[in-house]
Amino acid sequence: MKLWFVLKHNLAFFFGLLFLLFLFFITFIGPSLPFIDEELKEIPYKWNEERIPVAPPYPPSDEHLLGTDRLGRDMLSLLVMGARETLMIVILITIIRYLVAIPLAFLSHKKLPGAGLVLHWLNGLLSYVPTIVIVILLAVIPPILTADYRPTYLILIIATVEAGRAANMIKLEFDDLSAKEFMLSGVSSGARLITLFKAYYLPFLYLKVLTYMITDLGRVMFLLGQLGFIGIFISQDLVQIDLGIFEFVNSSISWPMLLMDAFRDIRGPIWIPFFSALAMTFTIFTFNLLAQGIQNFFKKKVSYL
Repeated sequence: MKLWFVLKHNLAFFFGLLFLLFLFFITFIGPSLPFIDEELKEIPYKWNEERIPVAPPYPPSDEHLLGTDRLGRDMLSLLVMGARETLMIVILITIIRYLVAIPLAFLSHKKLPGAGLVLHWLNGLLSYVPTIVIVILLAVIPPILTADYRPTYLILIIATVEAGRAANMIKLEFDDLSAKEFMLSGVSSGARLITLFKAYYLPFLYLKVLTYMITDLGRVMFLLGQLGFIGIFISQDLVQIDLGIFEFVNSSISWPMLLMDAFRDIRGPIWIPFFSALAMTFTIFTFNLLAQGIQNFFKKKVSYL
């Protein structure tokens, strides 16, 4: 009853949690549903009523509720099967970002030599250039473009580029906490930095950091959507298309990669970018609702927290 009372008076958290459960259902249970094609079979052509072969993509119908992509793969199955890869990439980037940001923020707050300079460089200099431009510039460098571990490099690049912004936000929280009386007692007792961090700072900051992380999940999803729109692939294969001619081909089924032909699809099979963008928008909306709901707990000072 108490949990229901809390959810009832915090609709943002309630719907955010509800939508998150739906995402988890699609991610982990969805592939086993009977109408989902786990193998993502390609349909090279279909016969129409005049017995003329028609190549994909095919529009939404009873057979394909969301239509197919240009390879003839069912769009609903693509979105369901790609959900796990998409969320894993988004969550991994966010976790790496905060594994860098939290120690950097704390060390900068304590004015350790070099920490403030690194934070200023990441948050100051890089803030003058849009994140997507920095990622594009680094992603097309030949050693990264052709590297065997390209997905790892790109994930690290995307995570690090905005680590300065995240670290600066957390540093401001550290600065605010350091003025509290209980913090002064910890410092005067001679506690080590690691003890101060674990026993004095972290218990009062973990919910705020969690809020920042959830909000960043949406930001990362949006950035990946932009990269997919302009054809920057996380995973790719080098394929020979003619004698002496090679081309990089996307090898991922994550949602952003379904936007790579958006300019062409908007004038034809518009359902391909529409449903892909809809899935990403729903996910971003879910994360933002959840983050707003957690922020509401701070404002209302709910007793169970």
